[in-house]
Parts: sequence; C-alpha cells; structure tokens
Amino acid sequence: MKKKIALITAALLLGTSLAGCSGSQKAAADTAGTSAGNEKKEAAASGEVKWPSGSTIYFDVPAKAGGGTDLITRYVTAGWETCLSGVNFVVTNYDTSEVGAQHAAKADPDGMNLTVAACANMDNYLSGSSEVNPMEDLTVICKVNAGGPQAWIASPDAPYNNMKELMEYIKEHPSELTVGCTLGGTSQLIWLNTLAAMEEGLDQQVNYVQCSSEADKLTNVASKAIDLGNCSVNNALSYQQDGKLKVLGIVGPGSLTKDECAKLIGQELNDSFLSMPEQGIDAVWDSGYYIMGPAGMDSALVQTINESLQGLTEAQPFVDGMNTMAMLIDVKDVEGSKADFQTEWDINYELLSNLGLMIR
Repeated sequence: MKKKIALITAALLLGTSLAGCSGSQKAAADTAGTSAGNEKKEAAASGEVKWPSGSTIYFDVPAKAGGGTDLITRYVTAGWETCLSGVNFVVTNYDTSEVGAQHAAKADPDGMNLTVAACANMDNYLSGSSEVNPMEDLTVICKVNAGGPQAWIASPDAPYNNMKELMEYIKEHPSELTVGCTLGGTSQLIWLNTLAAMEEGLDQQVNYVQCSSEADKLTNVASKAIDLGNCSVNNALSYQQDGKLKVLGIVGPGSLTKDECAKLIGQELNDSFLSMPEQGIDAVWDSGYYIMGPAGMDSALVQTINESLQGLTEAQPFVDGMNTMAMLIDVKDVEGSKADFQTEWDINYELLSNLGLMIR
C-alpha cells in the first residue's frame, strides 16, 4: 500500500452578486454613502451576506516570503484582482509560522481576514510545535489545489545522484548527513516517510536540522551548510541549471511522473527529476492548499466566499502560477473542501502516530 502524506481563492462577492473571472467584471450593489457598520446591520436584518464590506482583504501567510505558501498566496491574490473592482489585498508574511497562525485564528470571523493552510498546519499542531488546531481554530472555506511535486536536492558535488545512491551512501555513512526541514513539521515528515519507504530504519540514520523556508533550504544546500533539502520543482530546476545544486528526484501526488511534471511547468526535465515511483520507491505526497478563515464564520458567508472562488480556475495569473509551480488546480465546493481536509487530517494523524511524532 502506498504511503501517502496528506500534506488558494478567486473571485469575490461585491454587494449581493458574484463577480466571476470568466466574464466581464460585475459591479457590486451601490454602497456609496453606507458605512461598513451599517452594511453589516442591514445584512443581519435581511439575511443577506454582503461581502466584502470594505475595500481591503487581509491575507496572513504563516511563512517567510519566497516560499511555496507565499507564492501560492501571491498567485491567488493576483488572480483575484482580475475578477474584482475596487478591492485591494494586503498580504502579510510571518517569519514565525506560529505567530501567523495565531493572528489568523484570532481575527474577526467576517471574511475580511483569511489565511492559507495545508497539512503543515496539521503536522505542526499534532507534533506539538503549534497551539493552533486547524480543525477547531480555523474554518475551511475552499480547497484550491491538490499540491504538487517537491524536488529532493543536494549540493552539486554530492557523491550520490539519485535516491537509490543516496540510500547506499546513508547506509555506509550513518548519522553523517544533515537534512534541512521544519522540525516536527511536514517537510520532516516527508523525509521520514520517504526514507522509511526505501528501507526500514533508514529514516533514523540522518540528522534533521531546523531549516524551514524554501529560500533557506536552497541557500544552505548550495553553500553545503546542510546536505539535503526539498523545494519546489521550478526553483530546483533554476538552481540546477546554474550549477548550484543537483536534484535527486521528485515526490508528488499519486503516480505523477517526470514527464507529467514537465508538462505542468512547461519546461523539459532530465532524468534527475524522476519521481519516487519511477525510481522504484513506494512513496508519494498528496497535499492540498486551502483558503481558511477564523473559527466561528457564518455558514452563509463561507458559502458566499467559496462560490466566488470557483472562478479561480479561469483567472490566468492563478492558472499560470500554479503551472509554474507544478501545482494541480483542484477548486472544490465547501463540502468537498471540508471532506478533503478531514481526509488529510486522518492520514497525517496516522503517519505521525506511526513515526512516533505524535504529541497530541
């Protein structure tokens, strides 16, 4: 049985009508002269959901700028802007993921403060590195993609060129190599799971060190401060072409192959980008990204935001961005999004338990 690691958002409703990305932008109901406070009172009295009630939507990114979560948020908001009139986005990055998660969880549940979440939020909570429980402290609004492949990277002169050669090197040099990851988080979980899938106990023969952001992993692997890391395929390709690192393979959703990944990013890939299954390793990584809000959001508001997000599939900045990152677009309705989030939670819960990382 394959080992899976269950590791954003679109158009807005202005006034009472949705603005879809596919057609001409629709103006909201005229709100001139009406304060945000009066709008909320009117909506409560009429049962209508008037969202957004202001011109600014705030996005909390619980990660440093330049990483995968940050890029996804930027592509989401760029796509959103093609569908909207008079709405601005303020994206805030947090160097400490816990601070970002706490800020998102404590925001007013009015739909004006959103965040991006993935299985990292689950893993951080379950492993004890975060106090924000995404199942209780946040609200699932919309799943926007099904994740994508990650590249396993090493320094350009490393004495191994693929995952099988890496396995042999680790066995001959136990406890010598360092892996940069988020300790107790998803990136460590992916490494543990993949190495254990290659050979039992192999995951315990390397040293895991804190190196959470993608930019830090790329820099530290290239400078040989750490031996191994993982990053997005597009960044791995760029650094490899510059001779700064080598790629050992990719791990991605289901049976995604090197050729399928190449089609996603629109660039040719050499055999260093062969997937884990293509290298004979029974390990995959399924992880979606979700638009979330604070707990306590009204169900009608959640539905309204989700419906507006359905046009994201036709928002070219978002589509192009997901292709560049080799991410699989998968925009779901509210129920589908909640179901997928629950499934990923269950898978991560089991994996963390099996690997002895469960704290909760």
